[in-house]
Amino acid sequence: MRKHRTRALLMFTLVLAPLCCGCLEATSLDEYGYVLTIGVDQGEQKKYNISFLLQKEGDSQEAQTGAGSYIVTAEGDNLFDAIMVAHVGIPFELNFTRTNFILLSDQIASSSRMDEFLSISFNALNLRQSVKLVIVRGTCAEYFEGLTSADIPNVAKRQYNLFRMYQQEGMVPMTNFTTYQEAVGSGRFDVAIPVGRLDRSIPTESDGEKQQMQGETETNDKDTTDGVKRSGGLRSYIHGSAVFDGNRLAGLLDDEDTEILLLAMGQFRNGHLSISDEEGTIAFLIKETVSPHVQMSLGEAPHAVVTLTLFAEIELDTSGNAEARWDSELKGQLENYIVMELNRVFEQCKLLNSDAMRFGRYACMQFSSVEAWRDYAWKEKYKNMTAEFGVTVKLNDRIISSHIE
Repeated sequence: MRKHRTRALLMFTLVLAPLCCGCLEATSLDEYGYVLTIGVDQGEQKKYNISFLLQKEGDSQEAQTGAGSYIVTAEGDNLFDAIMVAHVGIPFELNFTRTNFILLSDQIASSSRMDEFLSISFNALNLRQSVKLVIVRGTCAEYFEGLTSADIPNVAKRQYNLFRMYQQEGMVPMTNFTTYQEAVGSGRFDVAIPVGRLDRSIPTESDGEKQQMQGETETNDKDTTDGVKRSGGLRSYIHGSAVFDGNRLAGLLDDEDTEILLLAMGQFRNGHLSISDEEGTIAFLIKETVSPHVQMSLGEAPHAVVTLTLFAEIELDTSGNAEARWDSELKGQLENYIVMELNRVFEQCKLLNSDAMRFGRYACMQFSSVEAWRDYAWKEKYKNMTAEFGVTVKLNDRIISSHIE
């Protein structure tokens, strides 16, 4: 009898379960084309030429993870116009729930059209506010073509490369749409956005055999990976940062300048610095685990006193005596070098009228209302700002060994 009651209760629960759920419309996976990245260029017929990097769906979840990608491009005066045009030529609906990046060409970023494009309704597309921004040198359409590779088909791993460079190498910033919107709307700081570039010295898979038959063609240093020759891998890569003045692109910083910028912002995780002298070369892994301490004094010429505490580990020591020389020589050399670089990058940002080091965040804390802060006109005062940097580097104990233990 007890078994019969248990079975009856179970059947009753199974019957009622669908009624307790929301009314969800069943949709087949092949009815959607999942957009991983949106690229925005200047259009010829319309305002924008918009590229959609779509994920190729596999037959299983495991296959989808390693699936490749393909590109659909359409022009429009806004994103919704371009979507309507794109839908004419594809047998599915574009879905933006997996979109992680929006790429904008430097031509768009230097004009008012970047702000105009980003004023779209994210909710209407189910597009996340946390989508990451990237500025591309040249066109996004060409940058997307540089991402296609039969040797490296996994799209997800290509996207994670940006996060790895931010967390482990400190060469690029990480900026999402929400941060950009806050910077433009509040006027408390300016953003730094990672930069996408193209290495034209690396042949595409379609013309690789042609170049081998005709011989290698000469390439300009500007066509390499930021002036350094590279072979293999994808033509498209992320390197350095674009700093903004409000909603306009103000200028570009290379990877070393970006490391220094992130140090001042308190967003640096790991990075590498080296010192060379007559005794050899010492390479350090630098870590910033404590946020910078900033004191601001306002007025017509604001002044900031910034104190940073960093930790260093010796990764390469061709002199063989780096630890012995740390207190007497290397510590002071490294600290002085970082201070010099902080001053240089600060002056470079100020020349571009970009508060990319975000000193406005500390200045606005001294005002009791939004109106008082706006009346102060921070960006006008920022032109006359001075900064004083102090750096302390502590050496972490680490035994350098030439063999694997």
